[in-house]
Amino acid sequence: MELYQIRYFLAAADTLNFTRASERSCISQPALTKAIQRLEETVGGRLFDRTKNAVQLTELGRVMLPNFRQVYDSATQAGELARRFTREHREVVRVGVMCTVDFEHLLPGFMGSQDEPGAIELRFCEGSFESLTDALDRGDIDLGIMCSAYEIPKRFKTTTLFSEDYVVAVGGNHRFNGRSHIEMTELHREHYCERMMCEFSTYIGRLLEQRGIDLDVVHQSEREDWIQTFVRADFGVAFMPLSIARAAKLGYVLTSDCPIVRNVGVFLQGERPVTKNQQLVIDLLAAHDWGRTAVAVRS
Repeated sequence: MELYQIRYFLAAADTLNFTRASERSCISQPALTKAIQRLEETVGGRLFDRTKNAVQLTELGRVMLPNFRQVYDSATQAGELARRFTREHREVVRVGVMCTVDFEHLLPGFMGSQDEPGAIELRFCEGSFESLTDALDRGDIDLGIMCSAYEIPKRFKTTTLFSEDYVVAVGGNHRFNGRSHIEMTELHREHYCERMMCEFSTYIGRLLEQRGIDLDVVHQSEREDWIQTFVRADFGVAFMPLSIARAAKLGYVLTSDCPIVRNVGVFLQGERPVTKNQQLVIDLLAAHDWGRTAVAVRS
């Protein structure tokens, strides 16, 4: 059970409308729906009854509502106490890294902050886009390294670090291996390994649907290393960022008729003041030569 899931549940319970709840939470409706479904899996039952014209709390949802409010309020209060304590002691810059960003590719950008004698203490954590934006809102992290296929909520300030292609990763014996480009229609009925934490999954799904392309999903996993293993063993193909495909030493092809590009950046909660050390880390990341680490966008 994640706190952002509870926050989305409370928004839906207050509005009784998933569209308005997603707007209030500044995320896409599919992302909100998926988060609530995962919360329902955790508690073992449906929290909402949804019809074409109405959304209502189930009996379980009504029972859980005051408990979830108490949990969320307690966590918020605890976070504020922790922030006060941290301000009174040595500053630590807490960085959340989205789980679909290759950490090995990212880490060199932080090295300048470790130069003596002014080394900055860094603490890293990993999460999904939803969990990291929630952590930024709560003040549990100071910076988030992430991206989204959708418009960035206005409450966040962002600095783009690098852009990279999404590619179709393939195994060594796949018929696409050795080619540089394919057309999207060539993926019709292709065996597919779905990266369930992918922030572009809904976006890519819509692109395929618009073109009448059906994928044969043979494996699903939240673990990037499992998906990479499936692809390497020729169980199926997978859409993934170029940096991850290269780090995993997988073959890959570009989609010539439908380029998919993501912009990875530093996120800040715009209503919170930025400390000197936080700004220094941001400036170092922005000044880093990301091209040297071989993440490139198609020409």
